[in-house]
Amino acid sequence: MSRESSCRCLLCALERSLTDQFARHACAEAYRHFADSHSLLSAFPSELQLIGYLHSGRDQGNGTYPADRILAELLEAAASGDAVVARDLLLLAFIPMLHSTSRQVASRYPSLASDDIAQHAVTALLQIIASAEFYGRGSHVAFAISRVLKRKTFEWAERECRPPVFGAFSEAFGEAVDAYDSSETVERTAVLRHFLHRCHQRGFLSGEDMELLVQFKLDAARDRKQGGPAALYSNAARQRMKRILSRLRRIARNLPNRQHDDAQLRLF
Repeated sequence: MSRESSCRCLLCALERSLTDQFARHACAEAYRHFADSHSLLSAFPSELQLIGYLHSGRDQGNGTYPADRILAELLEAAASGDAVVARDLLLLAFIPMLHSTSRQVASRYPSLASDDIAQHAVTALLQIIASAEFYGRGSHVAFAISRVLKRKTFEWAERECRPPVFGAFSEAFGEAVDAYDSSETVERTAVLRHFLHRCHQRGFLSGEDMELLVQFKLDAARDRKQGGPAALYSNAARQRMKRILSRLRRIARNLPNRQHDDAQLRLF
């Protein structure tokens, strides 16, 4: 983002505030002292040069980035006592990712306020930075953080928008996501929840249909996790499930974003 940007969104305001903070003499000196005590960071005389490099996204052609080692050093610093400076630098480094995730969530859940989405995304990122899960990681740091951030933000948005009847779906789909462990599956699962929520709201799915879908999904997730035989269903139950899924696919094909919604049903 250009420092002359007139954007007034919460994330741009945060970026401006942090950048202006580092521009002050006392903070610039604090950064210099902080960087000099870390081997990789010492190559960057100013915060702007460091963040510019991290935002450049230079890759090594194999899915890894030289910036991953710098991010790992910042995470290590955040865990070892230089928390404030390291945290602020990490926030600046991940501003583009926060923007991207917030836009994706806002597009999928237009009823949510953009500032609420951005605020939750920032909160999720701060929780990730404070998590020991990423300490000591030397590669694919940005990718891993991006995946967790997207998962947390989409799951929050889905919770904010769904009615209480979808409580059981959280457990079923949560187990399914853990089984696949894919950032793409996380987003697709959130979209599927949203699609089923709309179907229930419009009367396309009855309460009994919902119960059958929940039980089917829970059984499938348990079978994958335990590696045991597939759950047994009567022929009538299997036929009913087929009719429900066929009906949902017809509905998906007739919605404005029919191709996207129809694809999500493959998770069943």
